[in-house]
Amino acid sequence: MAVIEVGANRGVTAVAIARAIGKHGHVYAFEPVPEYFEMLQGNIERNKIANITAFNLAISDRAGPLQFYKHGEGSGMTPAQDAENIKVEAITIPGFLSDHQLQTVDFINLDCEGSELLIFRNAAGWLKEKTPPIFCEVHRQYMETLGHSVNDAVNFLSELGYDVRPIQVEDLSAPSDFERCSHIYATRLHHNRQFSNAKQETR
Repeated sequence: MAVIEVGANRGVTAVAIARAIGKHGHVYAFEPVPEYFEMLQGNIERNKIANITAFNLAISDRAGPLQFYKHGEGSGMTPAQDAENIKVEAITIPGFLSDHQLQTVDFINLDCEGSELLIFRNAAGWLKEKTPPIFCEVHRQYMETLGHSVNDAVNFLSELGYDVRPIQVEDLSAPSDFERCSHIYATRLHHNRQFSNAKQETR
């Protein structure tokens, strides 16, 4: 498996994914904040993980310098109280795939504090063609600051052929909806229909 990890921070999730997919898979982890990127590299080294490539870059809707705000233990494109204003370098998903001649991505994990829809829009053609599964943390306040909502992201992915579901990671068995969910999980719509039809045929 090839996995893109957007907003890797210190690398806790990237390391977990790398272990789960095994030595024949690979994680491409992106963290634009230099301080967090150093921690990410340290975490990879301490855990002796050989199947992660870390990039000191943001994933966004355009390549080049990008205004970023570092606050608490996170960072993103949206201003926050007492945030440190920094410049980072950004790349787009299509640009990265082209630069590295990466033909296949099997999974995308995003924690980019509100800029998810911008990333989706820039990669719309590729996402519509390939529809890799997407797991995305929800940051409603940051999304609203950038002028969109969770429903905007859900509707956009749905138009690309995704089935999008709300998830509450604190309790995966609990009922959830897009107003309360902590994450969204998007998979190719016709795959889910085929699975549903197969279940009905075996009854």
